[in-house]
Amino acid sequence: MSYQYQPPAGWSPPGAEFRTTGGFSRFLTGTVICLLITPIGIGFAAHGAASARQWMILGDAADRVGSTVQILVGAALLLLVAGLAAYAPAGPIIAGLTWGVFPGVIYFMFPEDTYRLITEIPLLSDQTLLAVHAWVINGCIFLAGVLLVGAGAAATFRRR
Repeated sequence: MSYQYQPPAGWSPPGAEFRTTGGFSRFLTGTVICLLITPIGIGFAAHGAASARQWMILGDAADRVGSTVQILVGAALLLLVAGLAAYAPAGPIIAGLTWGVFPGVIYFMFPEDTYRLITEIPLLSDQTLLAVHAWVINGCIFLAGVLLVGAGAAATFRRR
């Protein structure tokens, strides 16, 4: 005989009929947020890294604080995207593929067309376009994309 109370068959707590898992809305919200934040984070990090290169050229006259802050903001935004895997694992996976893995693979397959494709990105300054191009040819974009896909995959496997 069990000492635990067993509810009657077919019983559910009050309000249970109004609860939803929110699967599609979580997927949609998480994916949209990740798709919007990822390129901003990559842009900040790439621009900050390009500005940091000036440290070697200009020495103390370079803006070390500004480029360091840009790198930290970019890293924080990418960390936010990876952290959103706990909310909606598909978001970082889709953002990592869209903004990291696919551009990296395109560069690997068509390296001579990469700069032309990057210059077609709207709303970026010339300096940021050069910084993003440097990130693509150095493999940083591909690496960031793979890490975001890995964060989303880890969250997916953890839930199961």
